[in-house]
Amino acid sequence: MRNTVAVLLLAVIGFGLSGCFSFVDWQHNLNHFRAWNEDLDRMHRSIDRFFFNYDYDDPSRDIEYESPNT
Repeated sequence: MRNTVAVLLLAVIGFGLSGCFSFVDWQHNLNHFRAWNEDLDRMHRSIDRFFFNYDYDDPSRDIEYESPNT
């Protein structure tokens, strides 16, 4: 029982200290997740470009790629 309370207390403290996570403004929270998702997408494209020489922006490819947040 004490372990469960300790874990819940740490979770509540973690949410309070993790930037500006809000229980009131969910749109603000979604903006954080969208920014995180865009950062992951950029990182993935950079890894593909560096290791596999795959360029998403090459106009000779006939494939259109969209951001995950479109």
